[in-house]
Amino acid sequence: MKLIRTVVVVDRGNLLDSDQWKAMYGAYAMALRQVVHPAGSTQFTIRKKTKKLLPDGTPSSQWNRNGVVPIKTQFLANLEKLDWRSERPTGFDPNSTALRNAHEKANVLLKDYPGDHTFRIDDRDWSEVFSTKVGDFDFFKEMADGVRCVIEWETGNISSSHRSMNKLCLMMLAGLVEIGVVILPSRLLYAHLTDRIGNWRELSPYLPLWHHIGHSMERALLTVAVVEHDELTDDPSIPYLPQGSDGRSAEGAAKSL
Repeated sequence: MKLIRTVVVVDRGNLLDSDQWKAMYGAYAMALRQVVHPAGSTQFTIRKKTKKLLPDGTPSSQWNRNGVVPIKTQFLANLEKLDWRSERPTGFDPNSTALRNAHEKANVLLKDYPGDHTFRIDDRDWSEVFSTKVGDFDFFKEMADGVRCVIEWETGNISSSHRSMNKLCLMMLAGLVEIGVVILPSRLLYAHLTDRIGNWRELSPYLPLWHHIGHSMERALLTVAVVEHDELTDDPSIPYLPQGSDGRSAEGAAKSL
């Protein structure tokens, strides 16, 4: 698999020039290059989507597509060899300094309408009304000098990609993460994977919003990396990557573009 671009969305504190970023970039770029298909090959060759056939042999409105779980599984295994940890829990204690920092930097003041109650982070009832859980990070590693680095692999649906960007921004505002990368498919790759997954074309219009949020961060580097197949083929000897069995995967497999 190839890395076709890494876009810097936020760089506060000149982390882009740091040794920690260079080490992180080298790690995920190497882990991506080592993602191959079929097994035993030296590159990532993906089968083109094709119409499923009806019993009489005519094309249907449904598609044969590639699943995404095997790609993430390979990437995870490659990163683990480089001492990255997977599924790092994250979230805030309602009374934590980190949560207070995130809200104070964003100047959070919420009102209850049509009542006149104002919510602040130090209110006693804050944790009774608002949740502080934001889900696990895909991959985590603490670099030299305590620089905390996160990689989010985004081949879930496009809503999941937005959550990953929002989660990283929140953690950076709180000072819990310094460097974050969200990896997602290019438009060309996306077309041959499970339908409606996150992809560069659909996420990129929102990057100015996250860039603006970055002005409230003290020290943070947020990037988006775009990946693509090495080769696209209609060779029937190249198997489709298997899809998951959950409802969203089954639904995506049935849809047409």
